[in-house]
Formats: sequence, structure tokens, C-alpha cells
Amino acid sequence: LDPEGRITSLEGILHSTIQQRDDLQVVVDQLRAELDRAQQMVGGASSSREDPGRSVLEGQLASAAARAEDALAQLREREQELRTTLARTTTLEAEMAKLRLRLKAAEVMWWREAAEEAPRWRQEAEAMARWQQEAEEATRL
Repeated sequence: LDPEGRITSLEGILHSTIQQRDDLQVVVDQLRAELDRAQQMVGGASSSREDPGRSVLEGQLASAAARAEDALAQLREREQELRTTLARTTTLEAEMAKLRLRLKAAEVMWWREAAEEAPRWRQEAEAMARWQQEAEEATRL
């Protein structure tokens, strides 16, 4: 598990998604502007002179604009999901770092306590050795 690598990766994906969203927004704006112009042209022309090709073009523009807007909405959702995932991952990394510090602190504390207990353990071992020696001497007598 490489949380820092995952965070960096998520940041890169988020940046790319934002760029795609911005690029797609430009396309949507252009399609909407073209659709508005086409509608104004159709609306300004008399019905007797209406070009069926323009009506088809208007329908195609409307369809393309709708698809682009759907794609834009999906990119915005993905961007929000990525932001949420990035925030959660960052929070989890911070929590993991705290846990690692606590673990190290507990380990240091254990070693410190062991070091403080070492003289007592040595005294007890020396006492046990003396008792064992005395017991062996007593059994020889």
C-alpha cells in the first residue's frame, strides 16, 4: 500500500478530469451558440422559404449539444467523486501516519521500560544463581 503514491495518482487524474471538463465546456458553449444561430436563422426565415436542410442541421446541433451536456454532467460527477476520494485518501494517510507514530512511541516506551527493568532482572538473576549455588552446596553436605 502506497498512500502517497495513490494521492499523487488521484491528484493527476483529478487534474486531467478538470482539464477535460474545461475543454468540454468550451465545446458545449460553441454547440449552444451554433444552435442559437441556427434557431435564429430558421425563426427569421419565412415558412415558405424554410430550408429543410437547416431544420436537419438544427436537430443535429441540438442532439450534439445534448450529448455534450450529458458528457459534461458525467465529468462533473467524476470530478466530485475524485475530489471526495482524494479527501478521504488524504485523511486516511494522515490517520495512518498518526498510527505509525503511536506504534513507534509505544515501541520506544517498551524499550525504555525494558531498559529500566534490566538492572532489576540482573539482580534477580544473580540472586537466583546464588540460591542455586547455595542449594547445590547444601545437597553436597
